[in-house]
Amino acid sequence: MAQQQDREIPLVTLRPLNILNEFRAQMGLPPSRNLLSSAVLMTKTELGGSSADPRDNLLRCNNNYPILEERNCRLWITDLPAKCTVHMLLEKIRGIGPVFACSIITPNAKPWETAAASLTFFTADAANLFLERTAVRPLAVANHVAKVVRHRIHAEPIHVNGRSRVLRIVGHPMIVRPQYLAQVFSELWRIRFDTDFIRFHANENGIWNEITWAFGSFRGQAQAIYTKTNRYFAGQARAMYLADPCAFYEISGMVHSAEEGLEC
Repeated sequence: MAQQQDREIPLVTLRPLNILNEFRAQMGLPPSRNLLSSAVLMTKTELGGSSADPRDNLLRCNNNYPILEERNCRLWITDLPAKCTVHMLLEKIRGIGPVFACSIITPNAKPWETAAASLTFFTADAANLFLERTAVRPLAVANHVAKVVRHRIHAEPIHVNGRSRVLRIVGHPMIVRPQYLAQVFSELWRIRFDTDFIRFHANENGIWNEITWAFGSFRGQAQAIYTKTNRYFAGQARAMYLADPCAFYEISGMVHSAEEGLEC
């Protein structure tokens, strides 16, 4: 039997979660005071995993207390296409740094005819690099030239610690299927998430399937799905973090990191 090739899966149409705090309640957290955030506060455990921390009710990066501008990891992007998606934006970001969170704000009434986005990197270096590059070469998405500035709500740097918005999920073929997992994420676990891209590979012997699933955000999306997948499907499926493509780019078939200092 010929080996089955990896193939791109169309973005899954997802039903949004209407009440974000249902998910926080399931994780033992108090109601969020920032409904734009469906994040779960995570703390390191003795086993190297993560767990919800009920002692805090706000993400540190959502606090608007003064920090140095050059340490602010959150950016505000305007003049995006009205129908801009997370995928359309993130595919334009390469060789910068791993994305912590990305949220698209679509226009809901005239005279606003363009969308905006809140983009948060894990590191301040990545945010500063993106600002520098877009000042020289403006960000263009679907023939719209966007404007990138620092967000007025500050976000402090977050340690990457091998984490990412991109997951590799491997396991039983009845479980590791894009449509089935999308339903589990949104309906069973009540997680609201965006999909950048999905790559699906089925083992030719039907023993296991593999999905590379790039979510729009690490915060509250890949973060929560990683934890719940490894708990709920223990012994049947496993989620692992992969490198964020926003931190790398390809030149002549070779992959380079943002730290190599190559020109964009």
